[in-house]
Amino acid sequence: MAKRTLKHAPETPGRPRKVNQVLLDRMVELRKQGFSHREIALKVNRSVRTVGRYLRGVSPQLRLPTTPRRVDVLADCGKIILYGRDRLKLTTQEVDYLFKKLRKTFELRDPLTRDWLATDSQARVHFLFNEVLRPAMSEIKLRRWIEQLRAQVGDGEMADDEVPGEPEPSRRRLLPP
Repeated sequence: MAKRTLKHAPETPGRPRKVNQVLLDRMVELRKQGFSHREIALKVNRSVRTVGRYLRGVSPQLRLPTTPRRVDVLADCGKIILYGRDRLKLTTQEVDYLFKKLRKTFELRDPLTRDWLATDSQARVHFLFNEVLRPAMSEIKLRRWIEQLRAQVGDGEMADDEVPGEPEPSRRRLLPP
């Protein structure tokens, strides 16, 4: 039976594609790193079937039983930050600042270090706590302190010669009255 031919071409070429070239390149890279179709589907927010269709013929790298498992460093560290959010009493803006600091610090590392962080969990934890959280939390504490100071000064609660934490106005002045 012959196919029907349309008298005029349709206005739209069909439904939009779910995968563009950038997303396809990312999926191929994840597959070559050893991630399964299900893990890739979760990372790129597509169905397992869609990932399988586009990655047909792309095989993962051969992994020996002794080969360490690779993880997405930013996602793994992000989970730790979100887990500790309540304990650290972080606001949404502070969490956003931590994520930006994490991404910037990670991107400044050379590819070999990034690869090492993706395979070594202890190195990842050391990186997160010593190179991201410690400097970022000191800045967050400073911002909190400045906001508290602004709130006190803005309400007129603090006089010119009062110092927080002292019971009475300071007796020693740098300039004479």
